[in-house]
Amino acid sequence: MLLTYDFKDQVRQLDEGISLIIDDEPTLLGLVGFGGESLYQTKFEWMSDRLNSNLSSVKGAKLASDTVITVPEGDGEKFRVNAIVVAGEEYMRVTDINGDDITVERGFDGTTAADLADGAELRIVSRPQPEGAMPGEDEGHDRYVDYNFSQIIERYASVSNTQQAVRTHNVTDELQYQVELRLKEMAREFNDWLIYGRRHDAGRNIPRMTGGLLHFSEMKGSAKQNANGNEVNAKMLNDLMEKVYQRGGNVNTILTNTAGSRQISKLLSDNVRVVREDQKAGRVIMEYISDIVGGSSATVVVDPNFPKNKVALLDRSILSLRPLRPVYDVDASVPGADFVARQIRGEYGIQVKNANEKVAILENISTSVTA
Repeated sequence: MLLTYDFKDQVRQLDEGISLIIDDEPTLLGLVGFGGESLYQTKFEWMSDRLNSNLSSVKGAKLASDTVITVPEGDGEKFRVNAIVVAGEEYMRVTDINGDDITVERGFDGTTAADLADGAELRIVSRPQPEGAMPGEDEGHDRYVDYNFSQIIERYASVSNTQQAVRTHNVTDELQYQVELRLKEMAREFNDWLIYGRRHDAGRNIPRMTGGLLHFSEMKGSAKQNANGNEVNAKMLNDLMEKVYQRGGNVNTILTNTAGSRQISKLLSDNVRVVREDQKAGRVIMEYISDIVGGSSATVVVDPNFPKNKVALLDRSILSLRPLRPVYDVDASVPGADFVARQIRGEYGIQVKNANEKVAILENISTSVTA
């Protein structure tokens, strides 16, 4: 027994083991799971449709006299020369487009030009065409390509031959027990990838990193609102759900830390209902009902790893964890050494589709709860 163990020299796939762990964990990973399609490259791409091509926003505040307006990355493709744009009560006519910088005629048709705040909504209300025009421009680029990188994850489990031989209460195989602990640690790290991951590839000598929900939300200009240190209230949630709806998306998940969840539960009345789902290990699940026509409903997911001062509202179908190399372990014992060991590795990438249209972030919420 000192020289061997039950799975010596075996290469084992461990995805199922992690799946059993996360089924009982109230985390974002428990919601997303490991069901993503396999990857075939370390840099992988996917197609996203611009869900509502007539909406954009101002990137950086502008004065009423400014005629060049910058819009979020990629939004310049939504505009056409002569298009009519509305911001509040002001109409503008587009006269030139240079990437994401839009030149406009301010105060078009007798309307009054006004200062534009950072993030102010721009609505493209028409794209008039002159008589006798040539065939129009291809609209296919309203579907855009996005990408992410895969990231390697690893753990190492080592047990002395003495430890392996000793029988411990409720542990029949010490090395297997240590492997299971490492899988729990990996599940925690995967969950942090999904929330905090940064898309980064700086070359051969620096490990690749995969970007997660908050990073893509930042890059793609998801809707945001500042709670200014206040507790979450129904108006904040409804306003953000409406912004997602106006962009063509739908919120079915509210992701928050424990304090945010307690603040939401205080709303009660007709906004929150409690349901039980057996597949959630008997945990109590909340649903938030917005005041949007049609009664948009979102499941409240409480993840203790999520930032304490934020709430994310999203369509959970946009997120997936995709394997290039599913988690596996191999024998890492050294011949002649007085220990047995397993090396655990895997390689995964995160896909975040349509973060601009299907994610909203409520920032700077209170991290405590009043009575």
